[in-house]
Amino acid sequence: MNIFETLQFNSSKPSILLVRKSETVKMFCVGLLKDQLLAKHQAKVPTLLVVLKGEIQFSIGGDDIVMSQSQTFQIPVNTDHEVKGCANENIFLLTQELI
Repeated sequence: MNIFETLQFNSSKPSILLVRKSETVKMFCVGLLKDQLLAKHQAKVPTLLVVLKGEIQFSIGGDDIVMSQSQTFQIPVNTDHEVKGCANENIFLLTQELI
């Protein structure tokens, strides 16, 4: 699968593309257009975020972290956070450890 070719951006909501799911891991991509928001939520399991394309603003604990291609962030469990797209097209990969 080519993530860049398969993920279809949606102007009305974040786009989600499941990459892999097993008993121990779930990997999926989120696509955001410029200024599109993945609303505040919490990760219930350990989750690694990897920016694949574009630039995002990751907001957590009162801090806004601008992340670009190839940067990673370990999202703390049970902590409010949200993500905003900064470039015209933004894609990030989330890998969750299923417990």
